[in-house]
Amino acid sequence: MPNPPVRLGISACLTGSKVRYDGGHKHDRYLTDTLGRYVEFVPVCPEVECGLPVPREAMRLVGTPEAPRLVTTRTGKDLTPLMREWAAKRVEELSRENLSGFIFKSKSPSSGMSGVPVYTESGMPVNLGTGLFARAFMEANPLVPVEDEGRLHDVKLRENFIARVFAHARWRGFLENPSSGALVELHTRHKLLLLSHSAEIYREPGRLLWRAPGKRLRRSFSPHARRGFYVLIPKYC
Repeated sequence: MPNPPVRLGISACLTGSKVRYDGGHKHDRYLTDTLGRYVEFVPVCPEVECGLPVPREAMRLVGTPEAPRLVTTRTGKDLTPLMREWAAKRVEELSRENLSGFIFKSKSPSSGMSGVPVYTESGMPVNLGTGLFARAFMEANPLVPVEDEGRLHDVKLRENFIARVFAHARWRGFLENPSSGALVELHTRHKLLLLSHSAEIYREPGRLLWRAPGKRLRRSFSPHARRGFYVLIPKYC
């Protein structure tokens, strides 16, 4: 039986969909034409999906990076309640999509992973914010690999993200039918990758197998083991 496709969430504008506030897009050819040959994308546009039109008034984050509000730039309309209510429902829906990663639109007040401008009361931007939808998704899925599309222009960051995505997909497949043999196969497949980052992390699955030799593994792993191989591979900084 063929392996199921690796599925990635992605900001819809990056796929070429004309969903931006000005009616345009931010098509990233590397994502669709190169990475897209190996994964299946699940496009998401928070603004359009929560009911806003195309084109629409631009918006930005206002307040503090810890608790920003989503406000339109010309009329000052506060869209925070609308976006948060929609995001909570959409994140729950996405939990059933078997995503092994998400690529967000950088600097977006709804979808930026980090470094989004947040405007203070004096009107000065502080580039420490996170888009409202991106924050909701990451809080609900702390172990799913995520990146901004802008950071993927860095070769090391891109390679690290792709490695984590496919490791996550293999880990998800393992959890569908966990067994000692399947864990040995998964561990062997990632041996050199794990060793390159941490000998201690590499030994953890071995200790797990030693505690239950030849037995079908329970789904209720220890908190450390549950984290999975994909989060045990540190991000490049």
